[in-house]
Amino acid sequence: MNKQLYIYDCLCSKLRASDGNFMTIGAGDKNTFRVKMKVENGGSFAQRDDVCRFFPHGHISSYSLNGVQMKSDVIIRPEKMYLFVLGCGCFICWYGNDASRPDFSQYDANIWFLYNPTQSEWYGPYALQDLPMVAPELPEDILATFQGLDHSAFYLKDIVTVAEYAISTGEICVEQQEEHPQGAEELRCPNCWELFNPAEIMSIASHPDLLGDPKLGETAMLRFIPHEYNASGLPLDSRGMICSEHACPHCHRKLPPFFTETKQHIISLVGVPAAGKSYYITALVRELETLFPREFGMPFRDADPVTNEPLNEMRMRLFTAQTPQEAYLAKTHMHGRLYQKIWKQGIHVNIPRPFIYNLNKDSETHSIVLYDNAGEDFQPGNHDAQTMGSQHLSVSSAILFLFDPTANPGFRQLLQECPDPQLRSNLYRPGRQAMLLAESEMRLRTRLNLPPSEKLDIPMAIIIGKCDTWSHLLGPEPLLPATRNGMFMPEHININSARLRQFIFNIAPHICTNAEAISSNVRYFAASALGESPVEFVDERSGTKLIGPANGSVHPIRVAEPVLWALHCAVPSLIPSSHN
Repeated sequence: MNKQLYIYDCLCSKLRASDGNFMTIGAGDKNTFRVKMKVENGGSFAQRDDVCRFFPHGHISSYSLNGVQMKSDVIIRPEKMYLFVLGCGCFICWYGNDASRPDFSQYDANIWFLYNPTQSEWYGPYALQDLPMVAPELPEDILATFQGLDHSAFYLKDIVTVAEYAISTGEICVEQQEEHPQGAEELRCPNCWELFNPAEIMSIASHPDLLGDPKLGETAMLRFIPHEYNASGLPLDSRGMICSEHACPHCHRKLPPFFTETKQHIISLVGVPAAGKSYYITALVRELETLFPREFGMPFRDADPVTNEPLNEMRMRLFTAQTPQEAYLAKTHMHGRLYQKIWKQGIHVNIPRPFIYNLNKDSETHSIVLYDNAGEDFQPGNHDAQTMGSQHLSVSSAILFLFDPTANPGFRQLLQECPDPQLRSNLYRPGRQAMLLAESEMRLRTRLNLPPSEKLDIPMAIIIGKCDTWSHLLGPEPLLPATRNGMFMPEHININSARLRQFIFNIAPHICTNAEAISSNVRYFAASALGESPVEFVDERSGTKLIGPANGSVHPIRVAEPVLWALHCAVPSLIPSSHN
């Protein structure tokens, strides 16, 4: 049986067969194999006496063949796969009997995967145009292959040159361009904060045989781009089972139910270690669940009980406890349950888990995404490839900075008679709260490429926490209510803010100046997650002294006001207000 030469062009997913003993390859019209590449004529194939040989043409100084740089001609042996990168083109050559040729119909060069041989890890899937963006974060020996190309791969460094040329000339295949129409609204993953097109959303396999994912490991179900659907339009996995859950194409983490149908608002909470962020976010969610239905007739609900489980457990612990030991919330650690390991920018990193709640108004659903960062995430010098947990600041709708007055020397001086044990805590370190604000500003400016002379217009709430210990210093006049008769009162927020700013400026002016250097839209709030001073107790297991809520005494004060203001700024029409 006569042997035949086949050429598969990876840039347009087309297969061509030889029609003679001498064939040329290149971008020009006169070539036997016309492929997408930079050069008009890249070389020729000659068949003689059942032997096939490839000759590069004179202006091709070198080319990659199966990952090896070549300069001269080479024999194409029968029944073997040859992967060429030549003249910014990328094609596969196979020579042999037609009965034994590979099934090229299974190839899909629109879906690429990367393999790290050192770590034995798979990454992907990626579109071809994504590869130049991920390549700088990865080692030199990373391999690149596409769907269906089993047991064969290019070197990523070779494919990057092909991708960059294809992008610069618009040579990306038509099918891929149609899959991501121009102007489609992009979505942002609440886990890794990367953007993607709705068409890129992955399905999570349901069949038990499909256990194991390249990015999440052996215990996670496979993530995949669906191609088959049932009569109701639900995706099917390769075993024919219906898949009801979806995942981010970048990190492969599960997306919340009905993710594409909600408007997402990321609200970032920052503060130094032991400022009380975990208590604050726990009390905040409890208050919002009550406040929104009562004041505005709007349900505020758990968007994903599985994802929110750690915070729900903290709420149960805090609001049903009978002793300080039961109510005590341990400090957030960067390797604890409130963090998750994800694949981001070519490496595994620790990222705070998102806590997602839905707020419904008429036919619209808004997702409120909250994070409980470890204070160490924002410490100067603790920002590298492994600690990217603070990056949500650059994509947030609002930033909440929880200021701890019990850790400030000015407040400690004024509160010497107060019995609150936090004022005697050895965790007190002068100046670290100002440093955290300065570090946050540096990271935001770096991430957003914002020069020092410009400010963000993102809403920034400075929350003076633990107000039960210091509110008497404000004088007898109470702060104005944030809501009245089912309306949010932004003018009351402004009056309170001006009063609180003057108050804190007299004690800790650097907090005001640092915050106002970051944002042109800053407001000041008073709040207390517990409502009264905590107490000291001895941990039954370790025997160490800890500070926790008094028995059953958790009565949050004004914790929801910063979020009401932030949402009013982000979506003025969302909450009924006196300014609507």
